[in-house]
Amino acid sequence: MNPLDQLKDIHIPSQISPWPPAYGWWLVAFFILLVLIVLITAWVKHRQYNAARRHALNELASITSNQSDWPIRMNTLLKRTCMHYLPSEQHANLHSQRWQAYLCEQLPSSQQGSFNAAFSALQTQLYRPATADSTQFTAIQAQVGVWLKYAKLKDVSESSSTGAAHV
Repeated sequence: MNPLDQLKDIHIPSQISPWPPAYGWWLVAFFILLVLIVLITAWVKHRQYNAARRHALNELASITSNQSDWPIRMNTLLKRTCMHYLPSEQHANLHSQRWQAYLCEQLPSSQQGSFNAAFSALQTQLYRPATADSTQFTAIQAQVGVWLKYAKLKDVSESSSTGAAHV
């Protein structure tokens, strides 16, 4: 009698099921979900914050050189945008050179030179009794668009909440 005949066959372990996953995979899934929630929340807040800026850019695109009051409309658009984002006591009463300097302060230094030239031209046409000169319209509209896109604007709610913290 062969002693090997008494041996049982090799037992193959059962297949490991992928479900339920190990604790480490649950942690990875939780971390990925948490990162997605944070990213989506940040994206939604960014969209909400820039909604007024996008609206202003759309309104700027609707201003044409055929409108006799286009300088006033552009200046009003800049004022309204500032009033939305910045505390009104800082800029509500600004006009002429102080208003121009205030707007330039909001821009990166690389954008300030061209904006200054275009805004000076806009201010010369603001309160003219005759119709505005439309030859500079394109350049002024482009620079107002640059300001609306690149100005460093802070939300009023952010500044008021930080202001209350140190009072």
